[in-house]
Amino acid sequence: MFSKQANTLFNRALCYNKSLPMRRMKLHEYQAGALLSSFHVPIPIGAVAYNAADAEKLARTDFGKDAEFVVKAQILGGGRGMGHFRETGFQGGVHIVDTPDKVKNIATEMLGKSLVTKQSGVNGLPCNAVYIVEKIGIKKEMYLSLTLDRKAGCPTILYSPAGGMAIEDVAESNPE
Repeated sequence: MFSKQANTLFNRALCYNKSLPMRRMKLHEYQAGALLSSFHVPIPIGAVAYNAADAEKLARTDFGKDAEFVVKAQILGGGRGMGHFRETGFQGGVHIVDTPDKVKNIATEMLGKSLVTKQSGVNGLPCNAVYIVEKIGIKKEMYLSLTLDRKAGCPTILYSPAGGMAIEDVAESNPE
């Protein structure tokens, strides 16, 4: 992880980027995974890449022989799976693939481009990294989030047994 000084500089730099949503805590999925892993929370094997060649190399070396992969665009916004890349129209910021060559192809489509989602606005958010994660069998999905209630001034835990990726849609159709 980052040193305290580097983390301060990193967060300060983000504060001046007007295209990013403003939150006090800004973590990409791979950063959250590293944090959870540091506290021995079991998470899928994953690696972050900043270019397509490294994405392919990581897929070949950091995972098991017969691994399948999930390639995830790293932006500071939700709805990645249903988004599209502004420059090319490439659909989806989350893809399941079965070879390191396909990891490289998907990373090429994502890196250096802007992912447009429900949360990003029409210009999208820059994708400068991809998170390559082992594909695992999922028996049940649920949603769990810790957020801050600004009005009450305290943390709030959100949970839904109807998890998955489109939690905003679930909340709209089942507010309870």
